[in-house]
Amino acid sequence: MNQFAEYIRKHYPTIILVSVGLGLFLGLFTSAPGKALQRYSQVLTFLMILFISLTITPRQFLLVSKQPGAVLAGMALNFIFMPLVCWELARVLAGDSDLATGIILVGVVPCAGMAAVWTALLKGDVPLGMAINALTMLLAPFLIPPLMSLLASGGVQVNPWVMFQKLTIILLIPLLLGVALRSVADRFWQPYLPVLPALSALTAVLLMFATCNVNIPLILARWVIVPALLLPVALIFPIGFLVPHWLGRYAFGYEQRIAVTFSSGMKNLPIAVGLALSSYKTHPLVGLPVALAFIWQMLTAGMFYRFLRKS
Repeated sequence: MNQFAEYIRKHYPTIILVSVGLGLFLGLFTSAPGKALQRYSQVLTFLMILFISLTITPRQFLLVSKQPGAVLAGMALNFIFMPLVCWELARVLAGDSDLATGIILVGVVPCAGMAAVWTALLKGDVPLGMAINALTMLLAPFLIPPLMSLLASGGVQVNPWVMFQKLTIILLIPLLLGVALRSVADRFWQPYLPVLPALSALTAVLLMFATCNVNIPLILARWVIVPALLLPVALIFPIGFLVPHWLGRYAFGYEQRIAVTFSSGMKNLPIAVGLALSSYKTHPLVGLPVALAFIWQMLTAGMFYRFLRKS
């Protein structure tokens, strides 16, 4: 079990690239596999969140009270700074309303659990990073619908109440269920806990494959949208890492700054993919910026990690 989990963790960037490439290649001939998976997007997203939620303990929520300033900074970066960055990039660079909505969706989702991994590698404050991750996951169902309603204007509209209902099903319920079952998991399923993040990651890969596969016919028919897709996606994460890291020098020590920075730059994009597939079914292009952002986020995090290691 541990070897399987370690293999997935070590090769996850390659697995993402292969799944996206396979989805795009098959899309040249058929989008049937992606459409088949799309029917089960809510179930897959539910399982993805449940698997990762079983690794979250109630104690992580209690850590919030120990460093309130840093936690508030993490909340502001996730639900104010990054949404506004993505909104501005979409407004200026994305000429297509579907693509703009997908770019904004990248910014409004909560922090990714991978942020804690990078924080640990750089000897940052891991408990702080985990507390920010847990709290952003808990608040996301309540904050994403109004943020999307406010920022994503134009031709793509979604009912905030309907989106909240979907987020409750695919995010809030599995999150609370996973945290509630953690004590049971510690007692009866302890040997299987290390493999749960790998299962969550592989479920996310299926969602990304579906997104890329169903979008290829649309891209082939509308080549002019490609520049409007690539440029804003390329800028999101360099901004998401560099600005908080630079500003953090004036407010936090090194360990806190690392945790806060990675909680800003690492967004939980599988949630965004699942939300795009379930809430924007009539606008399939919404999910494409999210899938490409997933690849670029991993590459940017790796480059930022090497930069910090050298400096």
